[in-house]
Amino acid sequence: MDRRLNIGLVIDDIDNFFTHQAAIGAEQAAKALDANLFIFPGHYIGKTDSRYADKKYEYQYNTIFNLPAERNVDIIYILEGLICSRADFETQIAFLKKMPNVPIVCLFSDFEGYHSVTFDNASGLKASIDHLIEKHGCRYIGFVSGPVTNRDARERLEIYKSVLASHNIPVDENKIAYGDFSMASEAVTGELIDKNGKLDAIVFANDSMAVGGYKAVSERGLVPGKDIKIAGFDDDIFAVSLEPPLTTVEASSATLAYKAVLNARNYINGSALRDMTVETHLVQRSSCGCEDFDYEVMSSRFNLTGQVIDAEEFTGAVKSYLFNEFVDSGSVTDELEEFVKAFADFYGTDRKEEALVSLDDAFSNLLRTDLFALSTREKFFNVLQTMQNKALSNVTGEKDHILVNETFSRYYRRLAFSGILPANSARRRDERMRGVVNRQMGEVFLLESGMDIPYEHLIGGLNGLGFRKSLLYLFQGKVKNKGSFNWMPPASILLKAIGDGNEVRTLPDEQQLLRTECIFDNEHITGNERRTMIVSPLFVGEDIYGFFVTELDVANSLSVSFVASQLSVTLRSLFMMEEQNKAKQSLQMSLERFIRDNTKLEEIALKDELTNLFNRRGFIANAESVLEDPVNQGKVAILCYADMDNLKKVNDKYGHDDGDFSLITVSKVLIESFRESDVIGRIGGDEFVVLAVTGADCNVDKIKARIERVTKKYNDAAGKPYPIEMSTGIHKFTIQGKIDIYEIMNIADRLLYEEKIRKKTGRDFEQY
Repeated sequence: MDRRLNIGLVIDDIDNFFTHQAAIGAEQAAKALDANLFIFPGHYIGKTDSRYADKKYEYQYNTIFNLPAERNVDIIYILEGLICSRADFETQIAFLKKMPNVPIVCLFSDFEGYHSVTFDNASGLKASIDHLIEKHGCRYIGFVSGPVTNRDARERLEIYKSVLASHNIPVDENKIAYGDFSMASEAVTGELIDKNGKLDAIVFANDSMAVGGYKAVSERGLVPGKDIKIAGFDDDIFAVSLEPPLTTVEASSATLAYKAVLNARNYINGSALRDMTVETHLVQRSSCGCEDFDYEVMSSRFNLTGQVIDAEEFTGAVKSYLFNEFVDSGSVTDELEEFVKAFADFYGTDRKEEALVSLDDAFSNLLRTDLFALSTREKFFNVLQTMQNKALSNVTGEKDHILVNETFSRYYRRLAFSGILPANSARRRDERMRGVVNRQMGEVFLLESGMDIPYEHLIGGLNGLGFRKSLLYLFQGKVKNKGSFNWMPPASILLKAIGDGNEVRTLPDEQQLLRTECIFDNEHITGNERRTMIVSPLFVGEDIYGFFVTELDVANSLSVSFVASQLSVTLRSLFMMEEQNKAKQSLQMSLERFIRDNTKLEEIALKDELTNLFNRRGFIANAESVLEDPVNQGKVAILCYADMDNLKKVNDKYGHDDGDFSLITVSKVLIESFRESDVIGRIGGDEFVVLAVTGADCNVDKIKARIERVTKKYNDAAGKPYPIEMSTGIHKFTIQGKIDIYEIMNIADRLLYEEKIRKKTGRDFEQY
């Protein structure tokens, strides 16, 4: 495959830390492959997360799951284990089957017939339970499992049972409770404690449930880490900030996604292993009764058990620990290698004061990199403590002993202060982002006048917040989603505005119409660089307006949901104002028509310059007039959506003059195939539409046959080396009550799309 790969990543809420880390890992791999990464963040299929239980319209986020298509992705990675963690098996399979026919890889869960990449739950969880039994003497260990429908939950429960059995501890079903992987686990944990007279420890199948577990333990007058040991799984961002810090299992979603995406070409060509696993590790903190740091465990992990340090081996182990093996990031990696090498020199020399100069310089250089965008301060603190203990083990004199302790005390101080500036910077960036967005949205109402919404102003200013590209896509007319699992977006969408660098513009009407599947790749997205793009739904209540697509680094993606939410609320207000303005404008236009008697000026405003048919605005206005005319109530009508075949190829091979000739020919075919009273328009580059009020005996097949006969006549007369042809979708309906012109256009457009798919394999343009 010569062109750049397009990789789809279907995820749950990108604001979730675990998911956000997975997206970062996927982006790192996409960069290594020089592949585009298109991220589709929905929420949850089946039972919702407890965070969204009271939010009625959260299902609208799942409209994103209908956007991956063969046209926009070559392979899809799905965080199946998160998106469907609370769904029954049949729902999970139905969700997978809705995806397009490209290679699909399930992450954090496995399904028969699909590739999967999952955690090796056994390694880390076994170490955790062994630690409770062997080091702390625990014999009465409870377990809070996840949902029985979840693969990871079932596997972790079986590991718990097998480890107990390996220590000759009977498995007691009364010591097992079932949560839902959310923080709302207080009740199930409390019930587990209450029905067991004594528990030494409780192991939770993930960290979120441990949060509720802490509350249940504390409410019963028990102290976590003292009266009852607690361990979790996942090493989520909040685990270290719990009191006491949570002992857990490091299951790096970033590593898993990185390794999975790095294999994209192998999955596509069929050479990848069907199932892959990623190792997990015990992270020892105070909730199990230990100190937060265990030198013996860390020195073993870093291969520092010998007297001599192998700098290369030590560097590799530190990189693996800090970056979970998924990053090779220029200056960060280079400076880390220099720092580890300088420490090895400092450790091995008797002239430590001289070696300290290089070590200090290397430490300073490392702190200036993006180290903590790719790893955590806790992990780096553990690295420093391991280094300090190792250095102390190799000094004898009091002077060198003091030198080592003072050096690392200075490093800890600098490490602590190094977090203040980025935290303040991130807070200021967040405040600035909210200020810019709120100001932009507010100013729109001052700028808005008449019927023209200043769409470009809605996304202006975002480029200064890390948004390299911003694209505002809106559906034609009102589109509703009432939560149906089978809801599908319209086949076509309007690109209303685009922000690219410092330029922000609203597109002319004739350039806006695009296939929905082309939201990541169309003529308005220029440049050949690799991209990471994220799509967000725009909705309020049941009304879904379209999608916001942006190009930015995953590290900055936490601001996307806020921007999309503000856009949605602003659009709702603008559309309400637009409806009011339309009513006023309608009255004004009626008066003007009477006064001007349909003057040439109005005709020009509503006509397409090339074909002299109605343009999109003209067609909509005249079509709505026909549908609203009381005379037409109860009559049968058809809406014909037509799309010229191979316009791009005609333009590329024969030039734009021939392209224009072809479009004019299509317009003549439609004019001759229909009546003078029918409304005919060119509403996009190669797209035409006709509204005709017909008799009750209207036959769609006869209309298509007539169009084909007239097309053949014009082709014979043209004598071109290529055929001028079109695909059509015709929707037959009865005019009754209020008809939404956009709704019937969407139906006809979908029929057209089905016809184009049927014709796709039956023609080879290169023969002409």
